[in-house]
Amino acid sequence: MNGIWRKAVAVAAMLGMLTLAGGQSMAAEQGQLPVRSNKEVTVPAQIAFTSNQQLFLLNLQNKNEAPKRITKDGLAEIVGWSPDGQWLLFVKYQGADRYSVPGFLWLVRADGSGAVQLDDRPVTGRPKWSPTRNQVAYTVQAGSSEQPKTLLVLKEVRANGEVVAGAVTPAAFFDFTWMPDGEAILASTEAGKNRPMTFVLQNLAGQPLATYPLAEPPRVEDGIYALAATGMNVSPDGQLVAYYVRDNAASLSADGVPIQLFNLKQPMKKPIVLGSGLPYPEWLSWTANSQQLAFIDGTDRVATHNKHLKLANREGKVVSASPADSVDTYPVWTAKPPYTLFFARGKATDYAFDPKKVMVPGQRIWTRDANGAEQPWTKGAEQTADYYPSPSPDGSKLLFLRLDRAERGSLFYQADGKESELVKGITGDIGYYANYLPEWIAVYWNR
Repeated sequence: MNGIWRKAVAVAAMLGMLTLAGGQSMAAEQGQLPVRSNKEVTVPAQIAFTSNQQLFLLNLQNKNEAPKRITKDGLAEIVGWSPDGQWLLFVKYQGADRYSVPGFLWLVRADGSGAVQLDDRPVTGRPKWSPTRNQVAYTVQAGSSEQPKTLLVLKEVRANGEVVAGAVTPAAFFDFTWMPDGEAILASTEAGKNRPMTFVLQNLAGQPLATYPLAEPPRVEDGIYALAATGMNVSPDGQLVAYYVRDNAASLSADGVPIQLFNLKQPMKKPIVLGSGLPYPEWLSWTANSQQLAFIDGTDRVATHNKHLKLANREGKVVSASPADSVDTYPVWTAKPPYTLFFARGKATDYAFDPKKVMVPGQRIWTRDANGAEQPWTKGAEQTADYYPSPSPDGSKLLFLRLDRAERGSLFYQADGKESELVKGITGDIGYYANYLPEWIAVYWNR
């Protein structure tokens, strides 16, 4: 995490410049509050979304409910829903951007009540819910400017809203993720002279349980070398880890890094290289039975071209599932078998930001079924683009965002082949070279 912090500082100015044009145009065209445009169609789901940099919640199952505004100033960034859908985590920035001011972690009930700041220290990296209970792990910057240190903090949220503090341990790692059972954390440590990049399995008290070297120690005298694993995604059975390998040059990593697969049950085997891509954990997705990994392959930091859907099995055999002239993003599997993959696909295009136009005209949500057959699942005008597929557990229903401008769109719902616009006025920014991250919407399907 210290490595991430240093890199974040190093590229903050650049990132700010990349999104400045988008942010300025977004501010100019925004101002209207979001509205529920269809009160007749109800959906067994609740959503969080951003509009005018603020956070809103909406229970789509209640036809009489309107979007509830949660924040009133600064900038809100969605982290995600708790495993039971009762709580939403978000980061609130004090200024109008996330690059020049610190962000603080907040919690709010699904009904919009009980908003509380979880920590008075700025968060670093990405907070993460436990996959099994309402427990969150996050890192904060502590110490002084002369002697900074990063801490890993665990807190549990009880049903009555009480927040119970857990372990606070030194975050001597580059990145981390939860193990699927919620009982341990998998961290990655940086490589250095006579020190390989490594996975460390640790319990919730911060004590190491196992160590997995991923490569030989680098030749640091060469200048450029593989630094650490990041964006780890552990298969639901807890055996396989898909991840990205960042090097010690932030500018090179921004154009694409190796995507690898490591077997925690066979640690003596070398990691398998699956491809190369941009290091976004949102672009890695396992089936619930741990048999297939969907990922987005392709170098160059621009997210509007040379990004292709690929699939890997447990042995690391890769199958390409993308036409040469397409651009693919956001692979999401259904939770129930037979597993269907939803993803966004459009025709590859050069990066050209225009606030009045979408970045990938005609982009739609596609599906790939268990037999490998692919088809577009949504329909829309060429001047629109669809993002953030959120299928119901069985894949029979779909929520997604349809943009009509680069930084403005509406929440749509599809069921039985019919599409309905549900909420107008959802906004955000295009992210890093049009990656549209962090997501503008987060969906929790009611069980």
